[in-house]
Amino acid sequence: MIPAAGDAAELMRSLSHPQRLLVLCALGREEKSVAELRSELGVAQVPMSQQLMRLRADGLVEARREGTAQYYRITRPEVLTVVEALHAAFCPAPVQAE
Repeated sequence: MIPAAGDAAELMRSLSHPQRLLVLCALGREEKSVAELRSELGVAQVPMSQQLMRLRADGLVEARREGTAQYYRITRPEVLTVVEALHAAFCPAPVQAE
């Protein structure tokens, strides 16, 4: 349990920045290009690049190049589990009117 606590703390540090968390939420189970992420989140190029570099350095996402486009996806299943749990807790589905 002790090594897992260290790993969990590292993950939480990576998720502690709102823009990084938004990027991971936007990715979810999909792969998206930087342009798609920027458009969806309304984040400028420089901050988006900084956050993606940090997520990549922390081993939470990986990138692949296709032509001039860079595509990102979440690499670790536990990241997706945490992001989905946070989404369920903080972004509940809107109530449908009857």
